[in-house]
Amino acid sequence: MSIVPIQIRPHLVSYFFKESDGKEHAYANKRVKTVIYTSDISGIGRIIRRLMEKADRHLNVDHFNLCLTISDLNNKKSYKGEIYKFANGANSYLRLPQEANDDINDLLEDLFRMSFISYMNGCIENNSQAVVLKAIDKFIAKYDLEEFGFCNDSLRQLYYREKKNAKILARFQSKSSNNILKFNQ
Repeated sequence: MSIVPIQIRPHLVSYFFKESDGKEHAYANKRVKTVIYTSDISGIGRIIRRLMEKADRHLNVDHFNLCLTISDLNNKKSYKGEIYKFANGANSYLRLPQEANDDINDLLEDLFRMSFISYMNGCIENNSQAVVLKAIDKFIAKYDLEEFGFCNDSLRQLYYREKKNAKILARFQSKSSNNILKFNQ
């Protein structure tokens, strides 16, 4: 079983950077945000702790830090997200099996997609003049998703596919996120 550091998909870094509460710092050409997930209270923290238990990894963890970094070098942005464990007063990489990395990213992807569908529903329900294309363009711009190849067509297809289901939480019942942009790394 291969043990790897937990890396967050780049498009999720942009989304969680803007939507998570945490300490933000800027230096040089980087913006960094640290988001704390307690290992015994927060939903995401408890899930990560269970994945650690399943992998027989060291469990003396106070909390997990989601470290999100957005760098801007020569007008080219790069996005990096990693999860660290905080134990005994120090941070260290959270290392779990690749399957756990995939599970964490799939959960974050589901949260991202549910947010997108809720955003779209809110835009359309509260504005009789709303146009789906404009709302999608705003969502793409808000989270810098064009940097990752997201386009109006792919998100419009996702929206209409999910809208047919009519139940936002149904995706937690039967499927994990299929990868819009083939983020299966």
